Amino acid sequence: MPGEEQAVSERAVAFAKLNRTSVARELASLDRYPCDEYPVSVFMAGSPGAGKTEVSRAFIQMMQAGGSCALRIDPDDFRCYFPEYTGLNSSLFQRGVTTFVERTLDLVYQQRQSFLLDGTLANLDVARRNISRALDKENRSAQIIYVYQRPELAWEFVLAREKKVGRNIPCLEFVRQFYAAKASVCALKREFDAALQVDVIIKDIDGGNEDIGIDLSAGEIDGFVNQPYDHLELERILNGVPQ
Repeated sequence: MPGEEQAVSERAVAFAKLNRTSVARELASLDRYPCDEYPVSVFMAGSPGAGKTEVSRAFIQMMQAGGSCALRIDPDDFRCYFPEYTGLNSSLFQRGVTTFVERTLDLVYQQRQSFLLDGTLANLDVARRNISRALDKENRSAQIIYVYQRPELAWEFVLAREKKVGRNIPCLEFVRQFYAAKASVCALKREFDAALQVDVIIKDIDGGNEDIGIDLSAGEIDGFVNQPYDHLELERILNGVPQ
């Protein structure tokens, strides 16, 4: 990372450390999200552009319709707090974003609030730590909602979003997260078994729900989610390189 980019990243971390508690308290207000006797922790999973945000918002609305409430935590929403964030430099703020997210999670656990954490779940170590932490809490359940969209369509959405809001995701990083998300979900289900519920939503070409699997095993997830290409082939296809 060049010197100036490193400096931006370091300033972002410092800014987040200075403001993380006040931001977390604002987001996780007990007036809006009361404590639960049996709080739930929901973790979204899937590649960028798969439709996770829409699914997560629908899930929150479903909970509200049933008389419950949960805080939706979207790491991308924290980027707007950083004065130097432009969209095209989004990768420089990852550590700062993580600082905000971790403090918000600290607070919702402390206050026994239900939450949904939006994200790709592509980092297995972080995902394992978050789910272990949830399951270690008294009367708290953990669930993954894995949203799958064909990579060509998900990539089209990523490019369209970049034009609209300026947030850039390099092709190589998209491909990495596309495969890593499924691998993480399967690994987590194998590790936590019955303690962790995993639901899978397969999106159709119009963004609707083509198929849904509820409380699947690791083997069922692997068979349910068909990834038709290997890493190199997918990268070639997304870059428009002829075979």
